[in-house]
Amino acid sequence: MEQHPIPRQITTFEFKLIGFMTLKQFLYLVVFLPTAYIVISIFPVPILNIILAALVAFSGIALAFIPINDRPLDVYIKNFAKRMISPSQFYYQKTAFNQAVTLQTPSNLQTQTRSSTEVSQKLNQYIAQRKNQQDSSVVTDQKRKDEIKNALDLPIPPNLKLQNSTPLQQKQNIQKTQDNQLLNATKKPFLTGIIKNRKQTPLPGILIYINDQNNNPLRLLKTNENGFFSSYNNLPEGVYDVEIKDPNNKHMFDKIKINLKEENSESFEFFSKELI
Repeated sequence: MEQHPIPRQITTFEFKLIGFMTLKQFLYLVVFLPTAYIVISIFPVPILNIILAALVAFSGIALAFIPINDRPLDVYIKNFAKRMISPSQFYYQKTAFNQAVTLQTPSNLQTQTRSSTEVSQKLNQYIAQRKNQQDSSVVTDQKRKDEIKNALDLPIPPNLKLQNSTPLQQKQNIQKTQDNQLLNATKKPFLTGIIKNRKQTPLPGILIYINDQNNNPLRLLKTNENGFFSSYNNLPEGVYDVEIKDPNNKHMFDKIKINLKEENSESFEFFSKELI
């Protein structure tokens, strides 16, 4: 498995200003290489001065060009020194918690007593007011009930004709409405079908145009969330062109011809053209 590259800090990116070196790399070489030449020239011991000069020159080259864990050597040394100097253990020290204490003076006690008395009085007034409102509402409800009862006990006027039976025409209309409702509930659709892709997944929201031979649209249908579409309006027997379109332009369909009869018991099934 291919390993993803580690994200890097691009804000500290340094451009190569001098040849293939950055300004910091160039300064390291300018400082350490002449220092190595000075060491080999001044130090009196022949072999030791070469070793010391080589160490100084290698230090400059390492600081300029040798990274450790994708970090420059100077940054690595600085972080290492900071880590060695900083403490590695921390101790919890509980600080004293000073809680402010309010002394109860006679004036404070008097103010609190007065406030509690006012609150109790307002609460008692509110309870009494609510009780009076409930009693009045109970009396009003009882009064209304008595009025309704008295109204129901009134004698029926002699000139008032009650129609206890429904007229024949009204009964026929009611029966006709019930028959129509039952017929609509049990009516079978004239045309049904489903739209799928090549992975047998139903496609919702697809538009189906049923056109005649002159390319005149006769029906416009739309698939539901399960990919089904249906039409309850009959069409004459014959061959019709079916044009399927996706409003989101994600799926493409061929233009299809279907042969419709008076009763189409089989459900049509259409597929999109994508290859995968």
